[in-house]
Amino acid sequence: MAFILTYFASWLPDFHLQGIEGVNISSVAAFGPLNGMLLGPYIGPIVSFFGIMTHVITNTSHISANLFHFATPVFVMLSSVVSGLIITKKEKPALYIFSSLIVLWYFFDTGREVFYLPWFHILVLFAFIIFYKRYHHKLMHVSVYTFVLLFMGSLMAILTDHMSGNITALLVMDLPVRLFESSVTVYPIERSILAFGAAFIMFILVAALQYSIMELKKTDSEIDDMQMENLINYAQYDVKRILDEEQEDKNKDLENKNKD
Repeated sequence: MAFILTYFASWLPDFHLQGIEGVNISSVAAFGPLNGMLLGPYIGPIVSFFGIMTHVITNTSHISANLFHFATPVFVMLSSVVSGLIITKKEKPALYIFSSLIVLWYFFDTGREVFYLPWFHILVLFAFIIFYKRYHHKLMHVSVYTFVLLFMGSLMAILTDHMSGNITALLVMDLPVRLFESSVTVYPIERSILAFGAAFIMFILVAALQYSIMELKKTDSEIDDMQMENLINYAQYDVKRILDEEQEDKNKDLENKNKD
């Protein structure tokens, strides 16, 4: 189901990146973190990659697309890896991947010139570390802390997609510096919207799952109570009646022996 949804999500409307002519953010980027959170850091990336790559291959309008376009499934796949690692409490590898991409940005001349581009990535990185250290013990049950973790994990995944896309663009395309400068104050809003959507869907699913488990436990508890009540009633009435009847028989036998 995740594969099918990811495949058809490629036709969803894109976000136009304000300030940069002809540059859009695909809505399918939200399925990167969502697949990772739903299916984990292994199956999730596989579904994301093949779901989007299938769309790219089967859509004839993409035949003449450039190399960067064919690399987009890899970005979303990496996004699924990060969110999958976070959801399975393997946050350290996720942080290494995320941090490495930020550092890699400064290996390029454009990256050093637009050194302030990853400001939001760095902010999210430190915010996640602080939040996780302080509140990881409160994530046992569905609460506002759970949603914040899902949102921040989704945001890190979406920004992983963003930074890997920027680095690949520097490698395969000759883009002017002004394109990156124009997006500095805009991309955080649009990426946050996509991350919020993925986190909200996941939160609803987690809440529904926890509710179902609680109802199941409640039903099991009620069944146990009914069985215990039946056992007590059996002991109080049936067993007591049998014992009383046996005692009466013994008393009658004793009386008969005394008469004899």
